[in-house]
Amino acid sequence: MSDEALEIGLELVLLLKANVVDELHVCRKNYLDGSVPCGFQRTLIIGLNGSIPVNGKEVPIETICIEEDAARKIREERNTVYYRLDRLGIPLVEIVTAPCIETPEELMEAAFRIGLLLRSTGKVRRGIGTIRQDVNVSVRDGARVEIKGVQKLEWLPKLARNEVIRQLSLIRIKDELARRGVREEDLKLDVKDVTEVFRKTRSRLLKQRGDERVLAVRLPKFSGILGIEVQPGKRFGKEIAEKVHAVTGLAGIIHSDENLEEYGISAEEISELRLTLGVNEGDAFVLVKAPRETGERALEIVVERARQSLRGVPNETRRALENGNSEFLRELHGGARLYPDTDTPPIRLNPELIDSVARKLPEYPWNIKDKLVKEYGISEEFAEKLILEGKVFLFREIVDEYRVDPVFVASVLLQTLKALEREGVKVEEVTEEELKEVFRQLSENRIAKEAIEPLIAKLAEKRISVEEALKELGISPLSERELEELVGSIVSENIDIVKERGERAFSPLMGMIMKQVRGRIDGSKVAEVLKRKIREGAGG
Repeated sequence: MSDEALEIGLELVLLLKANVVDELHVCRKNYLDGSVPCGFQRTLIIGLNGSIPVNGKEVPIETICIEEDAARKIREERNTVYYRLDRLGIPLVEIVTAPCIETPEELMEAAFRIGLLLRSTGKVRRGIGTIRQDVNVSVRDGARVEIKGVQKLEWLPKLARNEVIRQLSLIRIKDELARRGVREEDLKLDVKDVTEVFRKTRSRLLKQRGDERVLAVRLPKFSGILGIEVQPGKRFGKEIAEKVHAVTGLAGIIHSDENLEEYGISAEEISELRLTLGVNEGDAFVLVKAPRETGERALEIVVERARQSLRGVPNETRRALENGNSEFLRELHGGARLYPDTDTPPIRLNPELIDSVARKLPEYPWNIKDKLVKEYGISEEFAEKLILEGKVFLFREIVDEYRVDPVFVASVLLQTLKALEREGVKVEEVTEEELKEVFRQLSENRIAKEAIEPLIAKLAEKRISVEEALKELGISPLSERELEELVGSIVSENIDIVKERGERAFSPLMGMIMKQVRGRIDGSKVAEVLKRKIREGAGG
């Protein structure tokens, strides 16, 4: 057990006002999907019964755990899954809230607050995917469904709403099947090989290659059910197909609630298929094309899922999709899959360690935010982003030491660096000391604000000093006398424009001057001198 991971975990337990568990017991959690090569993940509970303030109420925190991270899935090819091992075994903290969050907006605010707290410690990694949310959603008469892998806060409200829509749709399907009198024993796994029906088919989806067969199953009294929309743009048949794909790797299924002629399936083939399966009015059917064993397993899943629909919403773990929907990942496991790790003895926590961590607790980020807004006059949005990106200390150092405009410093740290990153500049190569030196140059009027972006880009490109970067860029401070001479010269050369347009000559002349002095002197000083020279020229 890493001492550093334990201390960080304890810090979060104390910040969340939870009870520290005095003796830690390492447990194992089975992972059979290949993401943990040894087959289990180690986890231990370090805190219980905490809370975090959200919109004026305290949201209970049930547990805080330290776990080892699993491997990252990077792609699937048929029956092979590829994982990256770069994050395998890295300690992570799992924070579990009580089931008391009532709206999608409150959900996002709670997740934001927890993320803000984590970032404010300065001890969690930054970037997309480093803080991941798993969301549990349930409605009355529904079931608990876990949506995993939510990487962006803004996904949360839509994911929650769409899961509510899904569960309500599945409840309506259950009620409709009950009205039709469908019973579980009616849904038999009676797979028929209908390859001969499609031996000469023009449908590319059903043309067989190698050992592939076309298999089918009848779903009594299910006509129209597979075509019911369960999430925006997704029908029940598609949801079943996603489960088939997750378990077998099969690309998809074909069912009778689709327009089969669009797949190139003829009316004669449909008629013969219905006859072979014994499909009656009001029944549905499902087709798959696959090697026999895979196809039979796929149709077994179809029938299992059809039986589940008689009971409403199944307990599932689902993968979050960027469009706000979700897809089947696995059956939802309960706490029963946790069992003691017999290789690791219990860990007794030293009270002195807890006291030591408590003495060094950082300030709560929401208090920091209020102070940043009040003391430095920056917006709440800038304050939140400085906390989330771990730049509060750097921001304060620059502003307090060099007396640079706080709003400008925040915009450089949060917006300029991001803009350069989008352009492919490796801003992570620029150290905090170099950024401080850039702002020192600005505070001493050796560079203008306009020089900062190209200067940072140059520092990222080459491992050179700020002074060397300024030389390469040809940026040197412009004295007031030099500015007066340059502006006077430009105005004299364009005196006809000045006399003709007066103050409207400002814009074209300002552009000419800034081409020569950008980065060497503040643009506001240039504008001040130019306006005066234009007034003098127009009056003369």
